[in-house]
Amino acid sequence: MNRQLLLTYMDVLETRNFNRTAERLNVTQSTVSARIRQLEDELATRLFERGRGGADPTAAGRRFETHCRSLLAAWSLAKRDVSAGSGLARPRLRVSVQFTLAQPVLVDWAKQMREQVPKLDLYLEANFSQQIQRDVLTGETDVGIVFAPQQFPDVHVAEFGAENYVMMSTDCSRLIEVDWTRYIKVAYTSYFDRQHDELFPNLLHVPTVVGSDDLASGFLKADGGTAYFPSLSAPSLMETIPGLQLVEGAPVIPQPLYSIVHNRKRHDPLVAQAVLLFQKLIQARIIESFD
Repeated sequence: MNRQLLLTYMDVLETRNFNRTAERLNVTQSTVSARIRQLEDELATRLFERGRGGADPTAAGRRFETHCRSLLAAWSLAKRDVSAGSGLARPRLRVSVQFTLAQPVLVDWAKQMREQVPKLDLYLEANFSQQIQRDVLTGETDVGIVFAPQQFPDVHVAEFGAENYVMMSTDCSRLIEVDWTRYIKVAYTSYFDRQHDELFPNLLHVPTVVGSDDLASGFLKADGGTAYFPSLSAPSLMETIPGLQLVEGAPVIPQPLYSIVHNRKRHDPLVAQAVLLFQKLIQARIIESFD
């Protein structure tokens, strides 16, 4: 099995463009084309229709996606199993969480997980939802904690709680006092955007929209203002941003949290233990943030 061919196919399936895939994989466009041609030769079928508008998957190309994900996952699991050695193998767990959750949760989770499983080898990272899901699908990650999962046949998705976004400001303490010309909207997820727009239907124009809470906190540190932040981050933000406080009367916007695991790992006791600990820790932190 040539893993490079499969990974290239998966990337073209996502980008629908050979040039864009070449940029993302740091190879030439001709290399991408050669890999796809080789894969098509091995499968004896055409996977993409090339045109000026990009590369659209054929019917066979769409059907191959499920098989490709299974092959990549099987290879990753096999590689990890054999590299662990025999007889003296230690339990291993690879975990990836949404960027927003990394700082307030991941370190304490790792500490408590090690207390429960002393000889556990951990690989931890923070990433975006789409990348976390890709890593779970290919077997690179055992447990993913995300805000916006997609449904795939090979992945088990379970909602296990919610993070709450709260309005915070350096300018005022009450919603009625908010200066909306200094309001910063953070584009967390499409779910957040829908809830936000329903709660503030008259807020037709927002002068500043940013893509992460890190950027929003940077604006507030530099010049002050008002924005929504994850409640889990509220205590640390109030310590680092002068004058930052919760805005009384502002609606709380809930964001569901999901665990995602490959079906091959769904009934693994260590994986179940890891997800349960995340659930307990996040719920405890949310309660603390409102005390």
